[in-house]
Amino acid sequence: MGEVRSFMNILLIKQTSLGDVVHATAPIRSVRMAHPDAVITVLTSTTASDILRNNPDIDHLLTFDRYRVKSHWWRRPLWTIGHFASTFSVVRKQRFDLALDLQGSWKTVIFLWAARAGRRFVKGRWWFARRFHQPRAHAIDEMGGVLELAGIKSCQLLPILIIDSSAADAVSGMLKELPLGKKPIALFCPFTRWPTKNWPISKFVVLARELADDFQVVFTGSPGDRSEIDQAIAELSPAPGANLAGCLSLLEFFALAERSDLVVTGDSLPMHVASALDRPLVSLFGPTDESRVGPRNDRAAIARAAVDCQRCYRRRRCSRGCIDQITVEQVRAAIQRVLGQHGSQDHSTAPEGRGQ
Repeated sequence: MGEVRSFMNILLIKQTSLGDVVHATAPIRSVRMAHPDAVITVLTSTTASDILRNNPDIDHLLTFDRYRVKSHWWRRPLWTIGHFASTFSVVRKQRFDLALDLQGSWKTVIFLWAARAGRRFVKGRWWFARRFHQPRAHAIDEMGGVLELAGIKSCQLLPILIIDSSAADAVSGMLKELPLGKKPIALFCPFTRWPTKNWPISKFVVLARELADDFQVVFTGSPGDRSEIDQAIAELSPAPGANLAGCLSLLEFFALAERSDLVVTGDSLPMHVASALDRPLVSLFGPTDESRVGPRNDRAAIARAAVDCQRCYRRRRCSRGCIDQITVEQVRAAIQRVLGQHGSQDHSTAPEGRGQ
């Protein structure tokens, strides 16, 4: 006879994007609260693994190199097949009492289908599992709907992030090198993966200049963003902010966001991180719908142009240019709302690395 288990084995699948994986930490916590003794396994993408690596609600973390498959499948088809096969093997190694796909794309449901699970639930309209499809709901609420189908109460509204201590130490060292390091930090994240979600860098620079008396402004971004930020801030003398684009790991960025007294960003990973850490946040919205993906923390304000925006979700080009029409004055007013409503921030009362 096989060994009788006294605990549940649960598989959760969420691979992309980085902001969506941050969102997924909320339903993961709900699962843990519903089944405190369960063994919880999460399958995520390789690029998102650092978001979940130190998460106390997860017992086993599996990874699938989703983006390498996307870019290499036609150049290295044998590697792609082998990578799918090896991930299948790991997923099928044990039997799960419950498997939930919180993403619902074909690159995730294929593993939900392959899992040896007593019950399967999925976000979307896939036929082989019980499904929840409500795309106009907030992303966290839609994942919560999948949980509800499985009999799990969705009770965590904010994502949860854990700040890595070594990353926090590295960020502290970087901040000591900045010329205005003793001032409150205003974190500016001007670039997203969609050009239509990018507020003009020139307006970020004007805003930085206006805040320079009260804040140490810090720009961040990818290594590819560094030169454009350098060029933009070099046009003003003295430079209105420090440029750390390309200088931070993912975990170091989380630590910097946790240290920040204000975050200004578009609809991107930094917005979700700031919301999870409950930092004062101004989110700039253009083609996407804030009711579906916007921040959930109280210390957040939305800035949107006063135009008839269709929330077109176009990634490359928007004929209306909605994001461009947000004014610096609007953003300043939003900053005053989030700071005025909650008062000045000091890190003696800041959250200890997680949403509440």
